Amino acid sequence: MFDENLDTLVVSLKKASCSGVKIIVGEIGWPTDGDLYGNVTLAKRFYSGFFKKMATKKGTPLYPGFIEYYLFSLTDENEKSILPGSFERHWGIFRYDGKPKFPMDITGQGHEAMPIGAKNVKYLENKWCVLNKYAEDIGKLPSSVQYACSRSDCTAVDYGGSCNKLDGDGNVSYAFNMYFQMNGQDVESCVFDGLAQIVEKNASVDNCLFPIGLESVGVRIGLDAILNILVGFFLSLTLL
Repeated sequence: MFDENLDTLVVSLKKASCSGVKIIVGEIGWPTDGDLYGNVTLAKRFYSGFFKKMATKKGTPLYPGFIEYYLFSLTDENEKSILPGSFERHWGIFRYDGKPKFPMDITGQGHEAMPIGAKNVKYLENKWCVLNKYAEDIGKLPSSVQYACSRSDCTAVDYGGSCNKLDGDGNVSYAFNMYFQMNGQDVESCVFDGLAQIVEKNASVDNCLFPIGLESVGVRIGLDAILNILVGFFLSLTLL
């Protein structure tokens, strides 16, 4: 499909009398969550095939030779628009905290290794905000969940997502916790009219991660962590 897409552009440029224009692939990647086909397994498969193809430097039938490209993206973006789909927030090679998601063979020559993650990432306390099962006024649950998700990131619970198999209580807890973490674990952000409570037991379920926020910036990764990822990523390139 890569060849077909790029060669379609080549033909279009030729018809527009723009033959010979250098083509750069500005964004290419695969999402790892938020969709039935957005997962780590398929992302790893995609990158493996793509890097092997790029390593040959043969290009495509209508655009032979080396192709300059840029991966999309470095980290997940929990505030990106999800109008195209919930997967839009999960294109990162690294998680929100700078941890690599899966090993990669960047050289395309059989040297698979885990990318170097961010160093010295500071997390908030081991606290999670979950549903208070003893709450009485459960009639406010739908509006509370809608409020929490509209001001945080609940895309992992959407169809096909890594947290899609949670039960009803789990979905509520996930929404409450995301809002709680994105607000720096402020105790006032885990109230919801008495529907929520703070716990110190990890609320994660199987492969569904209930994340802990990062110091000073909630779940948004800080500049220092991004720089660490960049340094580590390029070190990976030089060491392979």
